[in-house]
Amino acid sequence: MSILLRSLSLLVGIILAAPAFGNCLTANQTKQGVLLTREVPFLSVFYKPNGPGLTEQKLVERNRSLQPVSAVYLHPLLVEKRVGPNGTHELKYANAVAFDDLPQKKNWQSDTTLFINGRKSVSGTTFIRFDGLGEETIASCSYKVWATNSRLELTGLPPIIFEQYYSPELHLVLRSVRLGPSNQPLSEVRFDRFQIGWGN
Repeated sequence: MSILLRSLSLLVGIILAAPAFGNCLTANQTKQGVLLTREVPFLSVFYKPNGPGLTEQKLVERNRSLQPVSAVYLHPLLVEKRVGPNGTHELKYANAVAFDDLPQKKNWQSDTTLFINGRKSVSGTTFIRFDGLGEETIASCSYKVWATNSRLELTGLPPIIFEQYYSPELHLVLRSVRLGPSNQPLSEVRFDRFQIGWGN
């Protein structure tokens, strides 16, 4: 996989899950920010609400070292910018971001342009589809979720596809599955534990 494709995969798919220890995570707690950690391979992510979106700071284990990555989301289902070892990747969307009524409208799409380190790279389309209502259980805690399918198609690159399970109550995606071009599962993101706030 090319560096560009790996970076785009992270840009689109850095989304999150958190088995809770003890008490279940609440909407009020997520407003303080949530630190999510996966032990193997190590991944530690701090998400904090930023209006309708989120900011993210994370550490990813690559080549036996921890690398910092940051990102900004316009909405938990839609990433805008990622800054990491391969530079800054930013996605610009032509259409307004409006997902509150996604269960009614079923689909959202927008012309999309990728910028790398501030320079226009390629263009294409982002599609987000509502697939139904469900429930995700994390440890002993269950949350109502929207099952969604996110697809980014950029000229000359394979599509980047994710199943995402979004909790409107927590304003977080609780599970993310990377899919191949034929919709076969390639990988899944789940976390082992969480903390409220940073370093609590």
